Amino acid sequence: MEDFSEIGAIWRGETRRALKSGRALVLLILFMMFVGLTLTGTGWVNHTINAKFEQTLKDAGADTPEIRAKADEQFKAQRRDMLKSFVTDDETMLDSLAAIPLVLLIVFKLTLRFLPLFIALMGFDQLAGEVGPKSVRYLVVRVKRSSIVLGKFLSQATLFGLLLIFCTFLMVVVTKAINADFKWVDVAVWTAKLVLSSYTLSLAYLALTALFSSITRQGTVALVLNIIALFVIWFVAAVGEFFRFPGEVAAPGSLATVLSSESYFAYLRYASVWHYGGDLLHPHWARWMTAGLVHVGFGMIFMGLALIILKRRDL
Repeated sequence: MEDFSEIGAIWRGETRRALKSGRALVLLILFMMFVGLTLTGTGWVNHTINAKFEQTLKDAGADTPEIRAKADEQFKAQRRDMLKSFVTDDETMLDSLAAIPLVLLIVFKLTLRFLPLFIALMGFDQLAGEVGPKSVRYLVVRVKRSSIVLGKFLSQATLFGLLLIFCTFLMVVVTKAINADFKWVDVAVWTAKLVLSSYTLSLAYLALTALFSSITRQGTVALVLNIIALFVIWFVAAVGEFFRFPGEVAAPGSLATVLSSESYFAYLRYASVWHYGGDLLHPHWARWMTAGLVHVGFGMIFMGLALIILKRRDL
């Protein structure tokens, strides 16, 4: 019980300090700027495509309900083919993604690519900022080192969760405003799905940031090491996903039929947490549960290493 009390005290103190310092506001503005720019660009492209579609029907003098319905079916088929080529070739996943506007899907996918870097920028000095100036010595005489690591991690996770909920809600509401076909029921369901999946994904990277912040005394060095590690994680997943498994047949119409070849390098994908992010939105419970547990597992490994390093360091 004493350990939980120490962790809770560190968590409350760090969270209050972050909220009062104005850092949370800066992070919120940074996050909103990225989401806003991405949403604006994607929305403009989507609006241009829809405008051309409407103009084509009018110029042809064939804007009738029957032809419009046929054109809509062709548009949906093209959208599905594009998702199959660039997102996933899983038919079950494609059926699930059909309910979400393409604009929101693209913005969310791009946001997921940005999240690990954003997390690194948010928490690179959470421990290094205390170890460098040696102010951590005032804490280690009062609480356990493990309580410091876990308390600061929970504070970062809380702050990030609040930012994520706000920005995701804003993202979905704006998408609803420009897509009348996006029903309010789907808005509520997909807001919950997007928040849950992106927060689960973030757990591993929050722990990774805590790990590198515990390694060095300088926050800038921790940030550089963190970014290098993110590149390695991405590169390992990219190499593994570029190749097909030995004996695997590529899905008809997918880019894998042209670009990738069979190789044992395909198994490298399982060594990278990045590979499992796509399944966090999978409609089948076994797939998203496995992906979630993998992210939690990687997070526990990173946090375990951070605890071991800080316990053995000379502070």
